[in-house]
Amino acid sequence: MLPNYKYREIIRTHAIAPELSLRALAKLNNCSYSATRRVIKRAEKYKLDLPSSHLLKDSEIKETLYPDIIESEARKRPIDIENIYRELCQKKRKTITVLYIQYRAIDPSTAYSKSHFFLLVRTALKKRKLAMRQQHIAGDVVYIDYAGTKMFYEVDDVFYELKVFVGCLGASKKLFALATPGETTQDWLEGMQKMFEYFGGVTKVISIDNAKALVTKAKLLPLLNQNLERFAEHYGCIFDGCRVGSPQDKSLAELGVKFITQRILRPAKSDCKFKSPEEANEYLQRGVEALNNENFQRLNTTRNQLFEDIEKRELSPLPERAYEYLSQFQKVKVPSDYHILHKQHYYSVPHTLANEQVIVRVINNTIIISFDHEIVAVHQIKRDINGCTTLTEHLSPEHRAESLKTREEYLSWANSIGQSTVKYVQWLYTRVENPNSRAVGKQCQHLVKVSRKTDNALFDFSCRYALEHEHPPSEISLVISSIDSLEDDSMTLNVGEQRYLRGSEYYGGRHDRH
Repeated sequence: MLPNYKYREIIRTHAIAPELSLRALAKLNNCSYSATRRVIKRAEKYKLDLPSSHLLKDSEIKETLYPDIIESEARKRPIDIENIYRELCQKKRKTITVLYIQYRAIDPSTAYSKSHFFLLVRTALKKRKLAMRQQHIAGDVVYIDYAGTKMFYEVDDVFYELKVFVGCLGASKKLFALATPGETTQDWLEGMQKMFEYFGGVTKVISIDNAKALVTKAKLLPLLNQNLERFAEHYGCIFDGCRVGSPQDKSLAELGVKFITQRILRPAKSDCKFKSPEEANEYLQRGVEALNNENFQRLNTTRNQLFEDIEKRELSPLPERAYEYLSQFQKVKVPSDYHILHKQHYYSVPHTLANEQVIVRVINNTIIISFDHEIVAVHQIKRDINGCTTLTEHLSPEHRAESLKTREEYLSWANSIGQSTVKYVQWLYTRVENPNSRAVGKQCQHLVKVSRKTDNALFDFSCRYALEHEHPPSEISLVISSIDSLEDDSMTLNVGEQRYLRGSEYYGGRHDRH
């Protein structure tokens, strides 16, 4: 059968030039001789001339010339297109052949032939697969996806695979590609970061699919993971997810992946051998740049030219610093000792946040603790197991005072008294390995308490005697009170002309010296 519009053309040309032979008429209408002759005879039979054909649609002209075919089709049992569409779209779908067998089995006499059944079904299905043409505003959206085809590099006869991240701008269709080790959240973020650096700016929207590395829950407005939320905030853009099972929502990404796969990735699998990820990415970048410099199939311009003309100036500027990947995000209740545990190491927070909920973020080698949308503590991550990192400013007043009871603090105090006191404190700490020993700290605290009631020179002399005779700090008061009774003349202390010796004068003459 001829296309419907051909019937009108044959009738028109025959009416305008009746002197032409049927073969010349067939050649003029690009039809066969037999078809042309058949149409003219049927037009004469059913009295269908040029003026009357102008009053009819193309389909109505065909029905007029072939009423027997239309009548024959009217006797055929109609096809339930809705049911066939549902059957074809099911997860365990049937084939069109199976559906035709079921259709014919009902009543073979009223069934269409197999070829006509297939034609009607496929035509009806095509009408259902409509695509809405998207008009993209320059600088508005970029579509991203990962290609199914992988790249490989070889090290010491061992092959390693690389996944290929693809980005495509909405207005200019400019492409970007990057080979990454996998499809983790960090790989997606690295791809987006390098993509924006390549474009020299940021779009308002990033269109993504429902990959588990990006979306925690897929729905109309998908729930994004914490890294994507921070990335959007850092770059001043928003993420737009597509409907589940609807890749047409990001058709430009699908087309970009297809284009890069056919033109770059498949040839690379057979023609190239890479020794490192850097080599693979260099090859990929050269191929993408070549594609961006090729003319569109139906436009006399390239992706790069279109990007420079309409889209580059519409992109938002890049942030001053690159995005830092968030390797961990969690809410933690601060215990009463105001130290939180991360990978078997304890980190302090301000003591006022004890029993409060804080947010812990780990970025690179830094742990950041926030409360009420404000950073309250920053620590460098330590590797010592069961260790503790405490900042002095986080301590409560009582604990801060207790924390000052250290070897360095007591040596500083001893230095203000005298060198003998310094040596005595050093001797006390030689008996333990911990510079923050609580036991020795208490002994030094006793020395500080006694020194407040004693002259510095006398106290320093007493420490010298206690050190030489290995008296414990608990006996320092006894040494001070008995200093004038000591028989060793070498221990006598002179400060100018004054002797710090307690004699009968000190005790009011009630005690005799021995």
